[in-house]
Amino acid sequence: MLWYCNPLIVVLMSWLFLKKRPTRGIVISLVFTLIGIFITAGQIKGPSNGAIALVMVSAVMFSVYLLTVSHTLKKVDLLTCVTFINIGAALGYWLLCLVLPFGLKVEYPGNSSSWLLIIAFSIFGTVAPFLFSYAGMNRVGPSMLAVITTLEPVLAITMGIIFLNEPLIIQKVIGATFVIGALVLLSILERHDEAQIVHQ
Repeated sequence: MLWYCNPLIVVLMSWLFLKKRPTRGIVISLVFTLIGIFITAGQIKGPSNGAIALVMVSAVMFSVYLLTVSHTLKKVDLLTCVTFINIGAALGYWLLCLVLPFGLKVEYPGNSSSWLLIIAFSIFGTVAPFLFSYAGMNRVGPSMLAVITTLEPVLAITMGIIFLNEPLIIQKVIGATFVIGALVLLSILERHDEAQIVHQ
């Protein structure tokens, strides 16, 4: 729930540093999505200050990363950008595997089926989502993308219920309704604003 404050950070950074004032639709939908995520996640129990700090740093870093990619896509084509980002990420992980800081340990798969699953995960869980999200961001901008990605916890809850037999709790339903409703509202408001611009 803490990490999903990153859309707010993206919108604020985009406004402060890129001088892109958020539209009315983005502001309204952002408020509703954050309320929905808060309801869905519930209150934090027994919070650790260190853990909270790490999550918030991660959210800020991801926001900076998203804005940087958005700026880079204006100068580099989509496939090149995605290719080098994934290569860089892979090299970073391999470097961690070689150095193993903070007492980390690496256990490599011992059979071919595990390696095939890892390859499948890397393609369908990393490369393809990067390609689709960056293509979308190229069209709608980082602020809009950040708001839309708040649908992720709703999808995670839905898949947990369908595939992992997790209980359907009214709190999750209300939170998911807020998030989905905010995205629908965002779409309606953005279309309304575009229509007004065209008529002017």
